[in-house]
Amino acid sequence: QNHALTPVCTNAQTPYERFVSGSRKYPTVMEVYLDDALLEKAYGKGTIYICLGQQRGRLYVDGKVAADWPVSTGADRHPTPTGRYRVRLMKKEHASNRYGKFFDAEGKCVDNNADAFTQPVPEGGRFEGSAMPNWMRLTYSGIGMHTGKVRAGRTLSHGCIRTPSRMASELFDITVTRKTRITVTKDVESC
Repeated sequence: QNHALTPVCTNAQTPYERFVSGSRKYPTVMEVYLDDALLEKAYGKGTIYICLGQQRGRLYVDGKVAADWPVSTGADRHPTPTGRYRVRLMKKEHASNRYGKFFDAEGKCVDNNADAFTQPVPEGGRFEGSAMPNWMRLTYSGIGMHTGKVRAGRTLSHGCIRTPSRMASELFDITVTRKTRITVTKDVESC
């Protein structure tokens, strides 16, 4: 008898593919995908991509997605620059020296979106820079990635890459100064 060999088709998806296809609203979801086994191998060798079009970040290890998370990057007046970067400086606790709040002489907040570079501090008052924990500086002009307010699919920042707290902490722990690469693209990366 001659039996033809029929290929067996499987629709087996990787856990990451299930994460993406299982969400009807991906990429505009707040959910975070983590592959713990890949994350354990990520220290100093993971590659991070930030997709401005999707407002998502992805960490690749050995060519596989180890993490996928929502980000909020620069709004129209302060776009996040595209390009390839290495983390230049890291600080667990950091505050902006430019953007934050102005307080008057009595301690009352008079501007909660102040720009200390272009506006004068109220007489007798003070400037308080916005907190940016898990700070990873990418450019000399002050663009970086850090913990911050994120709304899935929305640009909110003054150019930085805001990341949810847990993910920013995870990235901070696996990042190595001058070694970890971060690529910011308008379109989905071709990995």
